[in-house]
Amino acid sequence: MKYLPLVWAALRRKPARTLLTCFSIVTAFFLFGTLQGINVGIANITKITSVSHLVVMSRVQMGAAMPLAHAAEIQAVPGVTAVASVNVLIGTYQRPNNPILVIGTEIDAMAKINADILVAPQQLAAMARNRSGVIVGVTIAKEYGWKIGDRIPVHSLNTTKTDGSADWVFDIVGTYTLQQPDWATRIFANYDYINEAITTGKNQSMEFYVGINDPAKSAAIAQAIDDRFANSPDQTTTANEKDFLESTLRQIGDINFLVNGVVAAVLFTLLFLTSNTIAQSVRERTSELAVLKTLGFTDAGVQWLVLVEALVLSFISAALGVALASGVLPWVTSGPLLAAQGIGAMHVPAMVYVAGSAVAVLLALVSGVPPAVRARRLNIVAALSGR
Repeated sequence: MKYLPLVWAALRRKPARTLLTCFSIVTAFFLFGTLQGINVGIANITKITSVSHLVVMSRVQMGAAMPLAHAAEIQAVPGVTAVASVNVLIGTYQRPNNPILVIGTEIDAMAKINADILVAPQQLAAMARNRSGVIVGVTIAKEYGWKIGDRIPVHSLNTTKTDGSADWVFDIVGTYTLQQPDWATRIFANYDYINEAITTGKNQSMEFYVGINDPAKSAAIAQAIDDRFANSPDQTTTANEKDFLESTLRQIGDINFLVNGVVAAVLFTLLFLTSNTIAQSVRERTSELAVLKTLGFTDAGVQWLVLVEALVLSFISAALGVALASGVLPWVTSGPLLAAQGIGAMHVPAMVYVAGSAVAVLLALVSGVPPAVRARRLNIVAALSGR
């Protein structure tokens, strides 16, 4: 502890350079924490997706509507236990910058198909009795201060009602949660209520959720469903939810590889910057280090002063960067636009703190060891004579 004032004095010797180096390290570890948090968040999405139910979509165009009559055909496929149609009302709540996604579906079938949706049976019964009833995710309910019994006004952006209005009012009759509560951000409404009130897209479904009796036969059942519509103008493509998501992500690219590549490039560049800063600092203090040796500091003591300087600079800056990422990432990913897509807040996981600490120490050692060894080998006479 008695040597810390010397380390602090060394860092303050060139405050502008120290601050710029600190800012560079903070930025690098902010990117490290944010990108790794997103990476883990995407991995969590794939973990909570299931192979126990299927998603049926249009083969012609992703997101294109299909006839509601497909539901009966799908239900007739051997191995299918339940089918839930889906129509989507895209709108805003109170202000234009509060997007809301209301999913019209058969909620009883949806809850049976997707066991991850945890909702009380009495609330499902209440929704069956109330045509305008909705069940909302606990996260979005908390965000807007909703509670059971409240009425939600929604201004639609993609539908018009038969009375010419684009305004809807829904009654909250229940809430649901998921294994990851932060992802409970959607609103489920009665399919029939929305379907009967809209002027366009009536008796259509954007996708069908399908429950099956044996996940091991998901590929065979998916193929049987697609075969039923092979000669139809509304052909389908069917996959279990997990495979469907992974296929979509593969179209974007290997996200894990891309994230790790960006982080590695940033840290590799940072290594050269930090190494140059520490080396230059030691070169400028050659005579000062010689004086310390003259006053009785051992070679090892001088060496550790330089190493601790690198460790303090790297570790504190890295901690600030990861802490900043921990505050920014949940704030950015908990926005209404992502929430409307069913994507909840992402967080920087504990493993990133551990990995960040290890990387910060490694960075300090790699950048600090060469100048520290140079300081250890410093010849007092040569240093004081300016040679």
